[in-house]
Amino acid sequence: MKAIGIDLGEDSVKIVELVQNKKNLTIQSIFEKKLSAQSSQHDKEIESIEFLRSIFSQADLTQVTFVMAIRQEKATIRKKVFPFSDRIKIQKSLSFEMEEDIPFDPDMCIFDFKTIQYVGNSSETLSIAIPKTHIEKIISLAKDFGIELKIVTLEGFAFANLIEDWWSAPPVSEDSLLNLNDGQAKSQKSAEIFLNIGHKKTLLCAKINSRMVFTRSLMWGADFIIQDLAGRYQLPYIEAQKKLQTSASLYLKKADLSFEQVNVSALIEKSLRDLIRDLQMSFLEIESELNASIAAVYFTGGFSQLPNLGAYLTQQLEVSCNSVNLMGNYMTVPINTPIAENKIIAQFGTAVGIAIEAFKKPKNPSLQFLKGDFLNENSFIKNFWHDWGKLLQVSAAALVVLFTWAHFRESFTLDLNDKGSEVISVKAKSVARLPKKQANEKGVKKYITDHKKQAQEMKALSQVSNMNSAMDILKKISDSSPDKAQSKIDVNHISIVDDTVKISGYANSPREVTLLQTKLAALSSNNKISEEPTSLGVMPNRVSFSLSFKTDRGIVK
Repeated sequence: MKAIGIDLGEDSVKIVELVQNKKNLTIQSIFEKKLSAQSSQHDKEIESIEFLRSIFSQADLTQVTFVMAIRQEKATIRKKVFPFSDRIKIQKSLSFEMEEDIPFDPDMCIFDFKTIQYVGNSSETLSIAIPKTHIEKIISLAKDFGIELKIVTLEGFAFANLIEDWWSAPPVSEDSLLNLNDGQAKSQKSAEIFLNIGHKKTLLCAKINSRMVFTRSLMWGADFIIQDLAGRYQLPYIEAQKKLQTSASLYLKKADLSFEQVNVSALIEKSLRDLIRDLQMSFLEIESELNASIAAVYFTGGFSQLPNLGAYLTQQLEVSCNSVNLMGNYMTVPINTPIAENKIIAQFGTAVGIAIEAFKKPKNPSLQFLKGDFLNENSFIKNFWHDWGKLLQVSAAALVVLFTWAHFRESFTLDLNDKGSEVISVKAKSVARLPKKQANEKGVKKYITDHKKQAQEMKALSQVSNMNSAMDILKKISDSSPDKAQSKIDVNHISIVDDTVKISGYANSPREVTLLQTKLAALSSNNKISEEPTSLGVMPNRVSFSLSFKTDRGIVK
């Protein structure tokens, strides 16, 4: 299985392709497109569309799951505890539970949730509401990219995949992580903070007991420092950005530094005050709402590569702050890319987290905002209907016609049967003179059978009515035989079977036998008389003979 995560940033577009090999996920390929500095949002979208189309037009997109994320600041997140663990029930309850907590019309929002843990029969969740306009926007972009989105998630929750055991189900615990069950004092928990410092904003995620319990988007990024550098030194934006990435640094000790180094460090520190203030306010919120203490801060992102950033944040926040590599588990094989490894580790975390959403299982499912009004627009059903819709419509119409015809056919059959029975009854009485009890189909069949039998018998009689009897044939033979003056013939045996006549006896000479044959030829139907071997014994001065011939007995065929 393959998944492609697309991270649409303010400074660049990042694409990560993840491949699953058994239970391991590895990065197969990555791409990045640097967007034009200080261009309008519309121009950046056009650049992104052209770049992504060029990438995907050359790739095999079969069996690929595309995932994109909505920006964290576009969503409203609330901590909610439900007295049941069934996900379907929770999903149905979200709009009602969050109705008073969100500044939007619930009918214009899509809701989803992430289960933190189960406490008894209850579910502790981070519930999310996103206006439909943001989802429509990301779907429109995906269509322009030439891809079909399968999952739309949320930026902060995707980044949390790098700091959680996303493949495991939410744990079952006796202690509440969200500190919302009742008003009793709870034992203080230890929280770890993860920052993804980007170009114009910073993602903040808080983790307690290996579960993310808090996420927020802080509207501060490296762009603030770049703007200050460009203004202070009268540099083009691109030059100021390059200066920050190559030569700028934070210095905790100012001794032995050049004038420019001191000024650049001071400028960065001044700009970082806004981030420090936002972080301190977020820490206070986490500590008060979750009864937690901040144990450590870990940061990544493009700005995390600034030298001495960890030491400066530690000094200002009074909490251990260090950069972190969250990508090690997914970079186990070499990646064919010109992008430096340290840049991949720092800047591609969100894109990897977005792609991981495609591999989540039902026990800990991904966030999915392609639901409700957007379900049919991004599903297999839509493509299936596009390919087979006309055939299905014709088939459905044919089925309707078939069932309608079958219904009327049965009705017509019953009507014809009734009318046929009436006609048979009338004809049986008028033609066959059958009594009322026999004036039906069975009676008519018996009447027809009897008359057919009678007709056959009459035909047989007519065939034999004019038939010549055996006595008639015998008389004809006697009349046709030579008189005694001409020959002396003694007939010993005569048989008449159908039209075959056989005569055997004795004569005084062969001449007399020939004379008999000549006389009998007039009685033969084919004028032929056949001689056959005789079984008569020998008599002195006598000649035995046996003759046979065919005769016409007058049978009508």
